Amino acid sequence: MQLHIGCSSWTSDSWWGKVYPSGIRDGDRLSRYASLYDTVEVDSTYYRPPAAFLVRRWASVTPDRFVFTLKFPRDLLDPKQAVDRGQVGAFLESARLLGPKLGPILLQFPPWVKPGRAGTFLTELLEALDPALRYSVELRDAGWFQGSTWKALRSELSDRRIALAWSYLTYVDVPPERTTDFVYLRFIGDHHTLPDSTHGEIRLDRTPELRTWAARLKGVEETLHEAFVFFNNHFAGFAPESVNQFRREWGLPRVEFQVAEPSSSSDGPSRRGPF
Repeated sequence: MQLHIGCSSWTSDSWWGKVYPSGIRDGDRLSRYASLYDTVEVDSTYYRPPAAFLVRRWASVTPDRFVFTLKFPRDLLDPKQAVDRGQVGAFLESARLLGPKLGPILLQFPPWVKPGRAGTFLTELLEALDPALRYSVELRDAGWFQGSTWKALRSELSDRRIALAWSYLTYVDVPPERTTDFVYLRFIGDHHTLPDSTHGEIRLDRTPELRTWAARLKGVEETLHEAFVFFNNHFAGFAPESVNQFRREWGLPRVEFQVAEPSSSSDGPSRRGPF
């Protein structure tokens, strides 16, 4: 199994002076991040599809073996709307610009998307996807994982070779069910326990939760081709250090991300945009 471990985005302001020296430009953060990790989950694509020039730039400033996973745009995940095959196709066309650096695409449904009518929407959306690409589906309502709904969901994902995202969330238990030859594991937490203002260092000891999911992944390791593991700052306060805790569970060396700050004569960061 090829194991990829990284963070959910590379643009956290709490990383200045820790992962990023305060003198570098915003636009240089990705290349710095990619010198430390071999994968990233791109959070920004959830809010809007990326422009082609931006995707090409992501590919150009990262090493050959770096892997991006993209979040599917939230506007295309709304069960109150009909599946827009044109917009779905346009997003996937942009994603393909990453070439061999494109990993799984995450369909992250919000908690208010519950089974029932949304089940029909989910099926129609999955039918609109290009089967040549890889996908993971994250569902945040417990009703998806009960009774006949869960049985049907598990069967549909397995038939389409789509991964059920293994997500650590504080408000729902996601079953660690393997539905294809890769696992997509997310350590998320929630925005209320650890709001943005608290990020920048480990604030909560979530070692038991981390070890539980690490053990689950080890339990299916021999059946997998790849695994993608991502940490959000909301999990424990500081995603880069959470990555190191997970790496320790796998007997892997730390990622030494700490940077030396420039001299006080620096003009400081040039804030030219979030990407």
